[in-house]
Amino acid sequence: MSEMRLRVHDADPERVERIRARCVAVLERRRRAVGSQGSRAAAPRGWLEPAIAVGLCLLYLAEAVTRALAAYR
Repeated sequence: MSEMRLRVHDADPERVERIRARCVAVLERRRRAVGSQGSRAAAPRGWLEPAIAVGLCLLYLAEAVTRALAAYR
Protein backbone atom coordinates (compact mmCIF):
# COMPACT_ATOMS: atom_id res chain seq x y z
CA MET A 1 0.00 0.00 0.00
CA SER A 2 1.46 3.33 -0.97
CA GLU A 3 1.80 5.98 1.65
CA MET A 4 -0.16 9.17 0.96
CA ARG A 5 1.51 12.37 2.01
CA LEU A 6 -0.17 15.68 2.51
CA ARG A 7 1.41 18.67 0.89
CA VAL A 8 2.78 21.27 3.24
CA HIS A 9 1.42 24.77 2.70
CA ASP A 10 3.57 26.92 4.92
CA ALA A 11 3.97 30.62 4.43
CA ASP A 12 7.39 31.77 3.40
CA PRO A 13 9.61 32.96 6.27
CA GLU A 14 9.53 36.60 5.10
CA ARG A 15 5.74 36.69 5.20
CA VAL A 16 5.70 35.02 8.61
CA GLU A 17 8.10 37.66 9.91
CA ARG A 18 6.01 40.53 8.47
CA ILE A 19 2.84 39.15 10.10
CA ARG A 20 4.69 38.65 13.38
CA ALA A 21 6.02 42.22 13.30
CA ARG A 22 2.53 43.63 12.64
CA CYS A 23 1.03 41.59 15.47
CA VAL A 24 3.73 42.65 17.90
CA ALA A 25 3.22 46.31 16.90
CA VAL A 26 -0.55 46.09 17.46
CA LEU A 27 -0.07 44.40 20.84
CA GLU A 28 2.46 47.03 21.88
CA ARG A 29 0.07 49.87 20.92
CA ARG A 30 -2.75 48.24 22.90
CA ARG A 31 -0.46 47.74 25.90
CA ARG A 32 0.53 51.42 25.85
CA ALA A 33 -3.10 52.54 25.44
CA VAL A 34 -4.29 50.36 28.32
CA GLY A 35 -1.35 51.47 30.45
CA SER A 36 -2.13 55.15 29.97
CA GLN A 37 -5.87 54.71 30.54
CA GLY A 38 -5.55 51.99 33.14
CA SER A 39 -3.74 54.13 35.70
CA ARG A 40 -6.59 56.64 35.81
CA ALA A 41 -9.43 54.12 35.61
CA ALA A 42 -7.98 51.54 38.02
CA ALA A 43 -7.61 53.90 40.99
CA PRO A 44 -11.32 54.03 41.96
CA ARG A 45 -11.75 50.34 41.19
CA GLY A 46 -9.14 49.54 43.79
CA TRP A 47 -11.47 50.53 46.62
CA LEU A 48 -14.89 51.16 45.01
CA GLU A 49 -15.69 47.66 43.81
CA PRO A 50 -14.79 45.95 47.11
CA ALA A 51 -16.76 48.61 49.02
CA ILE A 52 -19.85 47.99 46.89
CA ALA A 53 -19.46 44.23 47.32
CA VAL A 54 -19.17 44.56 51.09
CA GLY A 55 -22.19 46.86 51.17
CA LEU A 56 -24.30 44.40 49.20
CA CYS A 57 -23.19 41.54 51.46
CA LEU A 58 -24.16 43.55 54.54
CA LEU A 59 -27.58 44.33 53.05
CA TYR A 60 -28.10 40.66 52.29
CA LEU A 61 -27.10 39.58 55.78
CA ALA A 62 -29.28 42.27 57.38
CA GLU A 63 -32.28 41.09 55.36
CA ALA A 64 -31.56 37.45 56.24
CA VAL A 65 -31.39 38.30 59.96
CA THR A 66 -34.59 40.38 59.71
CA ARG A 67 -36.47 37.54 58.03
CA ALA A 68 -35.11 34.99 60.52
CA LEU A 69 -36.27 37.14 63.44
CA ALA A 70 -39.67 37.63 61.78
CA ALA A 71 -40.03 33.85 61.47
CA TYR A 72 -39.49 33.37 65.22
CA ARG A 73 -42.11 35.98 66.26
